[in-house]
Amino acid sequence: MLKTTLLSLLAVLAVAALLFVVVIGRERTWEIVAGKHDRGPYDFAQARRSPTSNDALACSEGLCAEPDFTISPFEDSPEAVIERFTQKLLSTDKLARRVDDGNDPSRARFVTYSPVMRFPDTIDLAARKLPDGRTGLMAYARAQLGKKDLGKNRERLEALFAGS
Repeated sequence: MLKTTLLSLLAVLAVAALLFVVVIGRERTWEIVAGKHDRGPYDFAQARRSPTSNDALACSEGLCAEPDFTISPFEDSPEAVIERFTQKLLSTDKLARRVDDGNDPSRARFVTYSPVMRFPDTIDLAARKLPDGRTGLMAYARAQLGKKDLGKNRERLEALFAGS
């Protein structure tokens, strides 16, 4: 009897949770559970990585220590490089939204979501002039929830910079 009551209670709670997600929405549900999706700007100077394997770092040579992969420098200005990748990200990822205020044209920050569960991730981009006159780029993508992202943030950055 107790076992049946417990199972019934768990079933009711599961249905209530599902209804909550359906009514509130997946993105809003995660915001209620884990806080604002915009994690704020990433400090590339300090370069603190996530202690878990749910982030990815990519940089032009010499701009950060131990990137997951490197990004070739560009001939354009830092502002043009950021605009180029802002447009590419927003056109290829329909769930991405720019969340910074746009006051620094050499930086951009986005929140995007996984397609099914809408887990939020933050992507930071920063560009700067290199000593040789070209523009170097730094990119950091990090998950808000969980300890593993199964390489999704790295895949996202690799796709963004593919063919660049």
